[in-house]
Amino acid sequence: MTTYEGAVAHARLRTHPFELYRWNMRVSGAFLLPLHTCEVVIRNAVAEAVAQQHGALWPWQEGFRTSLPGGTARYNAREELRRAASKHTSTAAVIASLRFAFWQHLFTQRFDRTLWSKTLRRVLPGADPDVPGHLVRAQLHGNLEQVRQLRNRIAHHEPIFARDLALDLATIGRIVQMRCAHIERWMNRHESVTSLLKRRPV
Repeated sequence: MTTYEGAVAHARLRTHPFELYRWNMRVSGAFLLPLHTCEVVIRNAVAEAVAQQHGALWPWQEGFRTSLPGGTARYNAREELRRAASKHTSTAAVIASLRFAFWQHLFTQRFDRTLWSKTLRRVLPGADPDVPGHLVRAQLHGNLEQVRQLRNRIAHHEPIFARDLALDLATIGRIVQMRCAHIERWMNRHESVTSLLKRRPV
């Protein structure tokens, strides 16, 4: 409770630290719907782009797999795809089993020419048409890193109250909107983060 005690003491409020702890738990849970929506939307967009370039059976296409980084990289996307493809017999099952980091990694610069130059506007029709594709891709990679960090903190039951949670929610909404404005509106109707942010105890 030290983190919560410190936050309450710094704010010089009479709120019990456990109230902030409870609120942190509630807002963490509320973020699951936007995070779920964001991950499913972005992995579907990437999978569609890869399928346009490598065919419906892309998880088993050696040309695509070898285009992924491997070896001593901090994150071995090539090996993750190999493992997933060896365990499943359908593309849909492979897509569902790949981690968030895999999809985020497909937005690194190395894929500008081989993947996104031909597919970005088709799979992300809501992207700003006045921004060059390589900049949209770079911004999206940064946005996904922000979302990934939030997701990991929530998954490990760590405090998130010190983050700019309104900005996190807006970033998620911007990512979803790039893929489908209708889904973004649906998410906004059903998310409960916004109402909880108004009731933050500290």
